[in-house]
Amino acid sequence: MSKTPPPKKSFFAPLQPTYDGPASWLWFVGAARFVILVVVCGGTFLDFPELTINIVMLLLIYGAATISSSWYFIVLRREGSIPATLTWTQVLVDFGVVSATISYTGGQASFFTFLLVIVILEAGVLMGFAQGFIFALLATCFMLYQSMAWPPPEKDFFLHWYNFLIQSIAFFFTAFISGYWNQRINRMKRFQREILDNMNSGFLIADAKGIIIAINKAACQILGLDEENVTGRHVEGIMRPSSGMECPISTALRHEEDFSSYEFHAQTHHDQNTLLGLTTNRIHDTYGQLTGIIATFTDLTEMARMRQELQQQDRMAVVGELSAGLAHEIRNPVASIRGAADEMRKTDDAAMIKRLGKIAIRESDRLNEIVTSFLEFARDPSRPRNIVDIRGIAGEVFDSLKEKFAVNSSLALKIDLPDNPCPVLCDPIQIRQVFMNLGQNALEAMEAGGTLTITMKHTSGPIECTFEDEGPGIPPDKIARIFEPFFTEKAQGVGMGLAICMRLVNAHDGTIQAASRLQGGTVMTVRLPIAHEKESKS
Repeated sequence: MSKTPPPKKSFFAPLQPTYDGPASWLWFVGAARFVILVVVCGGTFLDFPELTINIVMLLLIYGAATISSSWYFIVLRREGSIPATLTWTQVLVDFGVVSATISYTGGQASFFTFLLVIVILEAGVLMGFAQGFIFALLATCFMLYQSMAWPPPEKDFFLHWYNFLIQSIAFFFTAFISGYWNQRINRMKRFQREILDNMNSGFLIADAKGIIIAINKAACQILGLDEENVTGRHVEGIMRPSSGMECPISTALRHEEDFSSYEFHAQTHHDQNTLLGLTTNRIHDTYGQLTGIIATFTDLTEMARMRQELQQQDRMAVVGELSAGLAHEIRNPVASIRGAADEMRKTDDAAMIKRLGKIAIRESDRLNEIVTSFLEFARDPSRPRNIVDIRGIAGEVFDSLKEKFAVNSSLALKIDLPDNPCPVLCDPIQIRQVFMNLGQNALEAMEAGGTLTITMKHTSGPIECTFEDEGPGIPPDKIARIFEPFFTEKAQGVGMGLAICMRLVNAHDGTIQAASRLQGGTVMTVRLPIAHEKESKS
């Protein structure tokens, strides 16, 4: 495969403007230039109150400079930057204005000679090292001409040329300093650009209004964009969620809230539906004001496909493992039913037949419970979901448990819910099943009485809901096994409740954990990710 030859460098490449700083500095330079032009114009006319041919020539030059400065502002306002041609033109016009002013106001002795230093400084900062030295050389040649055109008296001959030497040194020293810092800043920017372009993740920086300031190659490849036409655009125009909701970066700026590994589907410019994982970090100035945002994102499409395949494989492995457990659990009820039927066949005692019939019915119900639990566990938990404030679900579960266990006066229930909403993208029926199961297990564990406390917390991280009881607790060696299918410490029970709870919580991208309290009892903690406003628009 042939390699693409590198682009040929232009002979004039070293003379191209290399300014790569913020546009605000360009506005500052333009405003300073306009103020200096007004001051110079006013000072010149104070020295020459009468209208002469020299004044007319200066008026024409100042008029051209005013037009050039005005066009500079128009282009900067429209484009957000200044092209190379206009930069050269503007600096040359500035040099011409200053030169003409010096020529008509005393040559080397003119008060306005210091303006040549400003022009050289402008050239070095905005254009680069070589450009600064070019204008320093032009300024030196111009002052040499002025020194010869305005010959000094013999007694001031040495001082006259000494001033010229000092001015020339100042010109080149200014060119060196300004060009050096331009070169240093641009070298640092190129280094940063090389780092960003070698990142595998997409990276972009936007200002407080969502306008893109910088973007790397990986981001353009992921989003299907042309890198040259991205800077200056709004993030809404390049990162379009497939559901039509607001771009997460805009949401982060509007709500002043950062995202961490937030996943959403985006419609790229290749008309592909891409799953992105986005992380944002807001930028603040020294006064705490929001100035911009950094966003990093990765293409998770392939990872999502692999994740789905692994989940399917895990599901098959779990079903296979459960099948062995199911066979073991079914064997006991089946043996009891067969034994009862065998005894019923051998006896004519009505009382014995009735007792054996109850055993068969009881074991049949247990067998049905085992099969039902197994099917519920094996069923795909993926169902349509909506944004739900789970405080309401917790309140409903609290009322149901309070009514169900009202006959037991030794049991008490408490609930503590936050004032702010707790939105979760979920299936409310499944989350209610989880909360109900955890609460019921906690109350049934407190045989000697106690209090069940349901607490919900909503911080910057996931929403956390805890079920804290005052029962005997769970031995440390068994905490790791309580979520396994068919594991139970109860005399009556299948051991599928907590396994189903974990499966449902994991399907909602949440976690469930068990821990023993220091004072005795168990704490079951469910954590679910917060659903943001943008998801409600999906």
